[in-house]
Amino acid sequence: MRKIDHINIALQDKTLSTSLDEYRMEYNSIPLFGLDDVDTSTTICGYKWQYPFFINAITAGGDECNKINKDFEEVCGEMGIEFFPGSYSPALKNEADKISYPKYRSVNLGLDKNIHQIIEAIDTTNAKYLQLHMNPLQEMIMPEGDRNFETWLENLQNANEKINIPIILKETGFGTGKSVFELAIKLDKVMAVDVSGKDGTNFAKIENGRSSSPSPYLEEIGYTTAQSLEIAKNYRKNLDIIASGGIRNSLDVIKVLALGAKAAGVSRNFLEILLSSGKEGLKKEIKKWQKEIKYLMILCHAKNIDELYGRITKIKK
Repeated sequence: MRKIDHINIALQDKTLSTSLDEYRMEYNSIPLFGLDDVDTSTTICGYKWQYPFFINAITAGGDECNKINKDFEEVCGEMGIEFFPGSYSPALKNEADKISYPKYRSVNLGLDKNIHQIIEAIDTTNAKYLQLHMNPLQEMIMPEGDRNFETWLENLQNANEKINIPIILKETGFGTGKSVFELAIKLDKVMAVDVSGKDGTNFAKIENGRSSSPSPYLEEIGYTTAQSLEIAKNYRKNLDIIASGGIRNSLDVIKVLALGAKAAGVSRNFLEILLSSGKEGLKKEIKKWQKEIKYLMILCHAKNIDELYGRITKIKK
């Protein structure tokens, strides 16, 4: 029920502007090359992706959520993009959820999970990536939230020492500050950070919507996607930076790549399309993004993702 509440409340939020609107891409009136010269591939944690955007962790557990994941898994397989499923936590408690959890290269768990649970999740899914999500503010506001934060760092350190696949640290909609990057570069298995800025689904707002005693002022805490990427610039040589949080279209993908990300994660936008237009509608939208990203790279004089970096300007107000 909680997962369905999250989806329903998130889809009610019709935020139209984000921090990325404060930036403008470089525009060149005379292109220097054509579509065949453009390489949209990127590399995350040593694995090459054909396109620099993916469907990011949304939900898991229960028949409705498992059906959403199954549809996403099918669409991503056909369209050649990556899919990161939602939390594996329900599968730790329910055999049906364990069977239904997507076997699609990654597994997602919260930092409250101990090393035994982490290893079980990896072994069961045969994952290539471990996505560990960070959501302390959400847990504090959530009526049934976890409160054992004292174990989080130990759990992360144990995972770094005892597993043999790359770790992606992922925020959950509150953005990422300097301290996380400083810690991440000290841990050799942590190869990427997903900044997950405040421009997307606000889980403080969602949990306030579920609470009998809401604290709306807590929704101000955190960093926008753009602010997080500005901080992340100092660490991009040591970590693969992933940008999520309010990615609405192909132009947003190009903007975050120009700000230093190597890939963009999309959640609510693609979920809304799946639920309103089905798998075929989602495939059509993804194909449009794939085409437009190439067009936009031509306008930026960028033949590949690396050449996009820095081809963006913040608008002075």
